[in-house]
Amino acid sequence: MQLTAIECVNCGKLYIPPKYMCPECGNSEFKKVALSQKGKVLTYTTIRVPPLGFESQAPYHVGIVELDRGIKLTCRIISPGGKPPDIGDEVSFVKKDNGAYWFEELER
Repeated sequence: MQLTAIECVNCGKLYIPPKYMCPECGNSEFKKVALSQKGKVLTYTTIRVPPLGFESQAPYHVGIVELDRGIKLTCRIISPGGKPPDIGDEVSFVKKDNGAYWFEELER
């Protein structure tokens, strides 16, 4: 699966869909843009007390990953052995599942 963003055809700002109107200029016309499958961890937290329905997955890591062209994306981060990632670690896009983005930490 390719990771994509949408770009406003008027001002060129990038967004992760869905977006129906550009907050920057008010335009409603977008085009799809392919993004790199790789990014870096900007920050993360480890969820130890999960919400209902996620109890069997804890502990797990949720973070913000910066992709090419400055796009920042909230996602689940899979790391080897369940160890927390380090800030600045490289990650690779794995899947989008029920609206959630999943990235896997690359070898350190």
